[in-house]
Amino acid sequence: MEKKKSSFFKRLKTSIFDFDGYQDLAAEKVGRTIGYIAILMLMFSIIVSAVYTFQIHELINKSRMYIDTQISEIEYENDNLEVVPKNGEDVITLDINNLISAKVIINTQSEDENKIQESISEIKNSDNGILLLKDKVVVKDALSNNTNEIDYKTICERFNIDLSNISKESILNALSGQDINMALAMFFAKAILYMFILYFSTVLIDILLLVVLTYIVTRIAGLRLKHTAVYNIAAYSLTLPIILNIAYFLINSFTGFTIKYFQVMYTAIASIYIITAILMIKSEVIKKKIEVKKIIEEQERVKQELKEKEEKEKEEQEEEKRRNEREKDKEDGEDKEEEKEKKKNNRKNEGINKEPEGDNA
Repeated sequence: MEKKKSSFFKRLKTSIFDFDGYQDLAAEKVGRTIGYIAILMLMFSIIVSAVYTFQIHELINKSRMYIDTQISEIEYENDNLEVVPKNGEDVITLDINNLISAKVIINTQSEDENKIQESISEIKNSDNGILLLKDKVVVKDALSNNTNEIDYKTICERFNIDLSNISKESILNALSGQDINMALAMFFAKAILYMFILYFSTVLIDILLLVVLTYIVTRIAGLRLKHTAVYNIAAYSLTLPIILNIAYFLINSFTGFTIKYFQVMYTAIASIYIITAILMIKSEVIKKKIEVKKIIEEQERVKQELKEKEEKEKEEQEEEKRRNEREKDKEDGEDKEEEKEKKKNNRKNEGINKEPEGDNA
């Protein structure tokens, strides 16, 4: 009878709470295991993308509110940008802790070259940053660790952008219209696809590394498992680390709480699951061997009893046969004696009958 396939959530529960169940998980087809990991990483990708989309939405709302309350006027004329703060300050500095840690500096009012250089130095010393000057924008990227400067005229020509109509009202309208919601929806969909490809590829590499550990543990334990079983055990051992990774991402995103050696813990938990699962399978194999040995011994005992019973029955049958033969021989002997006695009596009777005839003569 074909074994009923387990649902995704049943396998999820088994891989976390039931080490004995790893024997069944190891027997699955690799395709089902990869499908399980794909669903798990899709859930992870959706959660991560939703958090990023929410953070961008919050950043847009905060930016809109800041522009509305703190910026008096925004103009672009003769390839120069002018942002006028309501508080009359020349330089506006914003520290953003959202998707990434970044610094935004707006310095379009100051004509002092020293202040401009100070702003540029401040951006260069930050991990990520954007500096808006009157005639150009300065961008610092943490990935490349480079600082790039580009003037607004070049930006307009290169990307075919018309900044002549830019204003405070137009920016506020752009940040609060239906287009921004459509843009967020498109970002969410693209983020899911991107995150899924990224995380799924990463976890497949992690599984291959854990396969080596699983193979080593099985050899030490004296087990000879199929390659598919080794792969399945390594894959399902990542279930709890992945779920903890999701929880850690959510906590870190909304509270900023960090665990310094989380990646080490991620691998350590998977390793513990692998070792425990292999030992449980080893224990189950030993238990089955003992049961098989007991069954064989019991079969031998039953076979011996049957053999002894058959021999005893055979002896009883032979004894019965000999008894019957003796009784038959005895009966035959008695019949012969009786026949002999009968003949003797007949002869005797014949002799008696002949004697009177002699006397008469």
